[in-house]
Amino acid sequence: MMLALSRTLVCAAALLAIPAPGHADVTAKDVQVAARTFGFLATKPTGSLTLAIVYAPAIADSKAEADALSGLLGSGLAAGGVTLVPSLVPVDQLAKLAGAGAVFVTAGLSAHQDAVFAAAKAAKLLTIATDMGCVQSGKCVLGVRAEPKVQIVVNKAAAEACQIGFQPAFRMMISEI
Repeated sequence: MMLALSRTLVCAAALLAIPAPGHADVTAKDVQVAARTFGFLATKPTGSLTLAIVYAPAIADSKAEADALSGLLGSGLAAGGVTLVPSLVPVDQLAKLAGAGAVFVTAGLSAHQDAVFAAAKAAKLLTIATDMGCVQSGKCVLGVRAEPKVQIVVNKAAAEACQIGFQPAFRMMISEI
């Protein structure tokens, strides 16, 4: 009886230590991986590119990820021929996506992903997230994670809907769903 209870407690503790399936805090490595993907777009951007960071001020995970990403990008992160410049965009102000070059969808926005995707699709913008759930649901084009190993996932239907194309060499290095 004690052995069964001990095993149950160990299993429960292990499950609690596993991060939520879709959510991961954005890291400097995640940002570097995401930034490098711009060089693999069918139509490569150059120069300064505004990365609209969509977040919900009232959702702690979303706000924290937005602040962390903005801090990591600073006044601009150069990667290849593009410099990503952050712009914080509250989820209730999606009209501010006009003029952006891409959209980063922060954690905790599952209730808002339809609206964010619709706005990004209308503007033909690449949507990026570390939340793989956003990519799996077809509401984000690109999902990136650098730890424990580099993982880049593209939702093919979302990419087509936003009219985003990638070079064939890139498509060989990623997972498409």
